[in-house]
Amino acid sequence: ISFFDYYLRSQSFVKSLHNAIDPVQSPTRGMQKFISAFPEHISNISSYQDFHNSLDFGIPVPCNLNIAFMGDSLTRYQYLDLVYFLSHNGTWVSLEDRPNLVIEKTHPDWNDFYEFTNKILKPHENCDCFRNEGQMNTNVVIENRYFHDSRNNNTVTYLQKFGEVPFKTSWNVSDIYHHHELVKNIENVSFVQHFGWLDTVKKFVCKMSPKPSHFIFNSGLWTDSDLSDLDVQFDIVRALRDCDIISIYKTTTMTKNHQMGGIEDRERLCKLTNICLNVSWTGSFIPPDKYWDNAHFYPPIYS
Repeated sequence: ISFFDYYLRSQSFVKSLHNAIDPVQSPTRGMQKFISAFPEHISNISSYQDFHNSLDFGIPVPCNLNIAFMGDSLTRYQYLDLVYFLSHNGTWVSLEDRPNLVIEKTHPDWNDFYEFTNKILKPHENCDCFRNEGQMNTNVVIENRYFHDSRNNNTVTYLQKFGEVPFKTSWNVSDIYHHHELVKNIENVSFVQHFGWLDTVKKFVCKMSPKPSHFIFNSGLWTDSDLSDLDVQFDIVRALRDCDIISIYKTTTMTKNHQMGGIEDRERLCKLTNICLNVSWTGSFIPPDKYWDNAHFYPPIYS
């Protein structure tokens, strides 16, 4: 998705990509058509081994990106890989890195993961992040990340949304780029707002300054999700259109065991948004040993 973000600036590329992605096509054909939308040195990739052998795509660090991601952990790691590329001279997260930016299990605990990832991305990122240890308590878990590189004028946001759990924020939208200390104790966790999908778009995303030009969102593998509601789907797309933001729905990456049941009603968002980013090809393209659990990839998949 990183080079997708870069070439998204080109209107001819947007047109070719929009025509290339068909949510009902086979995963293998989908991968071929997706890759064919890119320049020739990338479009020659036809297998995972080709991809692994061609990590240097020769893409310069772009300027003037303004992208917001919203979703679960499947999108979190794509955000992290992209902003690492933007802030580290066009290099990608390495598989050998320990601890690793996109492999949470290489960290002692969740708050160590937040501290480590935020430190690597300093001074560009503010992390409104906290997670209790042990069984996840969705009443206190929060992870919203705000990346801004003033030199290249790149702004990238990740907003966490788990299933039916409301989006939460500790900061008012006008304060997201002010300096904040990372919260480390549950006693210091407090939220100023709780929103569902629609109000997050209308009352938060559309009021961000600078406002995102593109909004990439996903549902993930959560059994219960308010994105299953067709009215909610229409409302999200309409609200993004009304505040002049391009809507991009990212389908769910295939799991290691290829079990994707129960999310078909959300994938129809591909028919509603401005662009559908169909990543179902991950099922046939990514070998099982490239997953570090049932759902998340080792580097360099996110690159």
